[in-house]
Amino acid sequence: MRANPLLAKEFRQRMRTMRTPVIITGYVLCMVVLTFFLLYENVQGQLYLVQPTKSQQVFVILSLLQMVVVAFLTPAFAAGSVSGERERKTLAVLLTTPVSPIGILIGKVLSSSALLVLLVVVTLPVYSLVFLYGGAVPQEVLAVLAFQLFTIVIIATLCVLFSTIALRSTWSTVLCYGTVSVMMVVFAAIGYGLKMMYQQNPIELFSLHWANFVLALNPLYVEAALEGAVQGTARDWATFAWFYVLVIMILLVPSLWRLRPQWFVRLPGGKSRTEKQYQ
Repeated sequence: MRANPLLAKEFRQRMRTMRTPVIITGYVLCMVVLTFFLLYENVQGQLYLVQPTKSQQVFVILSLLQMVVVAFLTPAFAAGSVSGERERKTLAVLLTTPVSPIGILIGKVLSSSALLVLLVVVTLPVYSLVFLYGGAVPQEVLAVLAFQLFTIVIIATLCVLFSTIALRSTWSTVLCYGTVSVMMVVFAAIGYGLKMMYQQNPIELFSLHWANFVLALNPLYVEAALEGAVQGTARDWATFAWFYVLVIMILLVPSLWRLRPQWFVRLPGGKSRTEKQYQ
């Protein structure tokens, strides 16, 4: 916090408003109501008949629903993090501070994902209801929690980089929600489509290989594999991690160029840029 004053400022602005406790309280209440509703429906109102298999279904539904919610909420907090500074004409002032461009990006990522991380953490007591009926073990819950937190940081990082590259918050918002939609919907459709092709023609191992790869890029599929709800492989989470880290490293170059084009002047073809040209 002391090393990055931008992060301290962002935390104060985001966490000291009435909106933050209202969002957290409302979200936890919704999760609690949904959990009791699912448990009640699974046993037709006779709670003493709750079985571990049915409780496992509740755990899977809650965790996947939470992944969808936080994934689509992340762009709302991160899409305008840097482009908003540019539109408010405060980015030039921010760049004159001792904070490096990488420090600015890290501060924006952490501040944008802080509330979402808090939402995931405060729902841990809700999962204790699943523990009562043997629907999940602590190791499984911790694995799902860690993957959800990692996914939040990945999506927040992509959104901040898009916000840095785009000149307007409108474009960065479109890019962010488009990326999340591709991760959640498009990859799932392509992956299961390739699996259907393999089932119709088992000789086509090529389609099965690419189906597993594309599905490993879908956070819902990887989380379901961690919970044992789908037949995934132990390498799915590793494929998810290295692919999106590679995408982030690629997007980091134009993002740094937007923030500090002077760093690239000495490269072949690099030209000097005035403040007006990149702000």
